[in-house]
Amino acid sequence: MFDKDDLEGPRIDRRTATKLLAAGGLSGLAGCSGGGDTGGGGTESDSGSSESSGSSGGSISAGWNIDEIEYLDPHYIDKGQEIYLSSNIYSGLVKIGADGSIVGDLANDWTLPDSSTYVFDLKEGATFHNGDPLDAPAVKASFERLMNLDDSPHLGKVSSIESITAEDETTLRISLETTVGPFISFLTRGPGRAGTIVHAPSATENPNEYNRMPVGSGAFELVERESGEYLQLEAYDGYFGTDEDGNSLPYLDSVRIDLIPEPSTMWTAMRGGEIQYSNSIPPQNAGQAESMSSLDVVGTNPGAWFCIAPLCNDPSEVEWQQYASGAGEATDKWSDEELPTTDARVRQAIAMAIDREALIERAFFGYAEPAHSVFNPAIAWLYEEEPDPGQYYDPETAQQLLDEAGYTGDPRMSLSLLGTPSDERRMTVVQEMLSQVGIEVELNVQQESAYWDNLYRYENELVMYDGYVDIDPWMSLWKQLKTPVESGSAGAWQANLYQNPEFNELLEQDYRTSDVESRTELLRQAEELFLGDAAWAMTTFPLIPKASASNLVGVGNQAGLSNFHTASLE
Repeated sequence: MFDKDDLEGPRIDRRTATKLLAAGGLSGLAGCSGGGDTGGGGTESDSGSSESSGSSGGSISAGWNIDEIEYLDPHYIDKGQEIYLSSNIYSGLVKIGADGSIVGDLANDWTLPDSSTYVFDLKEGATFHNGDPLDAPAVKASFERLMNLDDSPHLGKVSSIESITAEDETTLRISLETTVGPFISFLTRGPGRAGTIVHAPSATENPNEYNRMPVGSGAFELVERESGEYLQLEAYDGYFGTDEDGNSLPYLDSVRIDLIPEPSTMWTAMRGGEIQYSNSIPPQNAGQAESMSSLDVVGTNPGAWFCIAPLCNDPSEVEWQQYASGAGEATDKWSDEELPTTDARVRQAIAMAIDREALIERAFFGYAEPAHSVFNPAIAWLYEEEPDPGQYYDPETAQQLLDEAGYTGDPRMSLSLLGTPSDERRMTVVQEMLSQVGIEVELNVQQESAYWDNLYRYENELVMYDGYVDIDPWMSLWKQLKTPVESGSAGAWQANLYQNPEFNELLEQDYRTSDVESRTELLRQAEELFLGDAAWAMTTFPLIPKASASNLVGVGNQAGLSNFHTASLE
């Protein structure tokens, strides 16, 4: 799939990086406003700006639109909000540069003696936040810790590793059992997570405490947190990163991360100057923010997708123990209640009842693109703007399908739709659209942490579901829709109990090949099954409006991240 020369350091160009990240299930590359990347060689390239102020000092408050940060251990992190935060606390072997290229982070450079061997030259003198050396043995220990975590959703990213050798303090050799083209993308700080470096002794000795207050090696150290309220980050004086002029990073003294799950509260805090940065403001406020001289807005597309996930099977009729959801006992709700969404015709009707253009206008205020199939624009080799077949607005056919399925009453059926406060506006629009074809929808709005508990109890017929940062065929199909097995990453995030043996087999074949043409053929077949089954009702590919005070410059928004390494106050 890739020539080994294309994968060597100190910099992998944007085009190759885009293919790698797509093939590796990591991200779409966007949110960059300029090309201030300097490559590897020890300089930091997180800023989305081509200017580097070199200024230092000052503190900011930033808003994260979530009510709780559940994971800060990168070997368990899966949510975008957690990835954005952890990228400031940890280092990786490599990182995503400002222009979307893959560049060195802890690694000065790397070579491939053959297509399945990586040799990394690491920076000298780097340390963790507790002062311990961040050298080749420490990186080796981080990988080995992940390789021994049977419950990590990222175990599959390192399953191909045959051996890891710390040849000396600054030389790390990783040998794979077979060629894995996107392996380097798994090693990126933040999105990759497999190569995000943990302090293995602390993580192993007390994993719960490490998850709460981790020892990292990034630009900022977590020094304090109040559950559900805030996290306090302080600049780490021993950070190895420098800007292109050799100035030590970070510039800021501290960043307070305020957890603000309510969108209107986030906007009020941003507009009123209570916070200087928001990793997501409501789209309906983005236009107003753009007109304000005190604020700047960047619309970022991290390869995200939004959909409605219908419950495809009764939980009591699946192999419950295989689902890595932590749901405990299978719900018995459906033993005495009808579950209409087990009928593919009902699921198809739901997909056809959604007017995506109207949804974008009314709920996203233009900050989205219509989603007619599962492959988003970040997967350039599979994405089609108007795929055929695809999911399109067709209320008349939707009603015919519901008639065929035997749902002819008034209303035809009543369903519960689960979502979070940030989903509520589009939930209301979807509720109205489904009512037009006779489907009555009750909205079940839960805070983020409660949402996940409710989702994996499988008691709602419909769920507002989405993905950020790690989106590609492997992540969205293998991780989200493949039937889970007793061990491994398949189906680790199954939100709606979708099962199709033919679909599973196509994904198995895809997993075992690296040839793009062969993968395309297999995935097109899987896509047809996905659409025929209406496993999800795709809605939109969103653009995420990130806002900052006009005097805050240099925040790195590449790949949807919010990196404060080169942020400064003017």
